Amino acid sequence: MLNCCYCEPTTVAEALTLLAEHGDGARVVAGGQVIALLLRQGFIKPSCLVSLQSVAGLDGITAEQRGVRIGAMVTLHRLGNAGNEYPTLRALSEAAHTVADQHIRNRGTLGGNICGAHPASDINTALMTLNAEVTLVSTQGERMVNLHEFLAGPFTTTAKPGELLTEVTIPGFALRRSAAVYCRFSPRAGDFPVVSVGAFVSLDDTGQCQEPRIVLGNCLGAPTRATEAEQRLAHRNLLEDTRSLTEAATLAATHLTPRSEPMASSAYKQDLVGVLTRAALTEAVARALEVRP
Repeated sequence: MLNCCYCEPTTVAEALTLLAEHGDGARVVAGGQVIALLLRQGFIKPSCLVSLQSVAGLDGITAEQRGVRIGAMVTLHRLGNAGNEYPTLRALSEAAHTVADQHIRNRGTLGGNICGAHPASDINTALMTLNAEVTLVSTQGERMVNLHEFLAGPFTTTAKPGELLTEVTIPGFALRRSAAVYCRFSPRAGDFPVVSVGAFVSLDDTGQCQEPRIVLGNCLGAPTRATEAEQRLAHRNLLEDTRSLTEAATLAATHLTPRSEPMASSAYKQDLVGVLTRAALTEAVARALEVRP
């Protein structure tokens, strides 16, 4: 029998007050997909559940000069269609489409998925590819943190007690010919990926790649950037030097030693990283070239 209070605040301020009052005993309920499982299995025993279902202002998507702001309560279903209206969210929308099944996507939220910090999270890998920042608020104030710094490891974040994730910001692309792609492999649709890869390229007028990003998912405890592979692409003319894509994919595959699991050995995951990185980079360059300079 679950013995705790269940609160439904209607404003962020009310939610923050409840979190501050109950301290470590409080747990936030967004879509409820993850926390319901944790409660059922007895992994957590909160003194208070704070639902965000009735909190106003957390379910919007807004385009601004600095980028696109996405509320923490935006559902994965809605996120899966957002790429049609907001081009910078295309890769994120593709990732959202792969999460579980339609019933889960109807209830699951962006904020809940991020804070769940699952090592195989499609959403977190895609968000890191887009250099996303999260906004954390508490009764003490507000701060913005890059997602790379927010995800501390398996099911762990750097959120402080009493903090609430309210929105995510996707920075605008600095160059017009920019694109991100998300690729994954899983034996069955709806499963967590065995491995996933996010790739971002930005081409200047000469075709040189600026600030590339390659993010590997479900290899370690959190999505990880393949920095050596990124450096191989930086300032390379990807229109003329197509071999750089293959070389970067090889470097990404050797960048780390993925953790083994029942469905895939470390060596198998490394092979997948190479294949998916090459595919993601090739598609990212093709998409970037679709945009008129």
